[in-house]
Amino acid sequence: MQNGKILDIAHISFLDMIKVMIDTIGTAGARGTLIRNAIKAAECIETVEYASVEEFINAIEDGTNPISRIEGKAVHIGENVFGLPSCPFAPSIKNYTDMFSKLPDGYAELTEDSNKPNSIADKLRVAHGACVSPFCSVHQPMRSSFAEKIKIGGKQATIYMLGCKSGSGKKAIADKWIADTGISKDTVEKVLDSNMCCYYLKMQ
Repeated sequence: MQNGKILDIAHISFLDMIKVMIDTIGTAGARGTLIRNAIKAAECIETVEYASVEEFINAIEDGTNPISRIEGKAVHIGENVFGLPSCPFAPSIKNYTDMFSKLPDGYAELTEDSNKPNSIADKLRVAHGACVSPFCSVHQPMRSSFAEKIKIGGKQATIYMLGCKSGSGKKAIADKWIADTGISKDTVEKVLDSNMCCYYLKMQ
């Protein structure tokens, strides 16, 4: 623990709450609860319409895009591929590890469970190998759910999670969504060289 630093109790208690869920309802139950909470958050926002992808990107830049408001500013790489430079949960992880030196027991098992195929992951086009921590079970479904409240050029926006990178630099790739989008694995790997997340925006 770093001496003299005031830590955020909300960050610490949230991470411990995940640990309590793992202990009481198991890894699958904890994952399901995190995903349901993420989806519920998206139900509380109004539908937003953008005339074009360019307008959608401009809204990211000025901070009014619903997705950027929950995760920070993503970078448009090109051809509707985006990279997110910073993980929105990085401050929570740092606060907790500053206090306790490591993340709670059970997180590795929850991360593994988060990558298993399931109906919600398929519906939201997340996971399938792209989760590097339990926080991905919150972040990825929330981003995709928020996208479902966005229309671009009159069409429904959808997001495909292509890959993610852990704080230690390990890359995790969702081969299923790469295949479905036609984005090359090399492109995703390159995006993750300088970003923590890589995703694809599609209009249905």
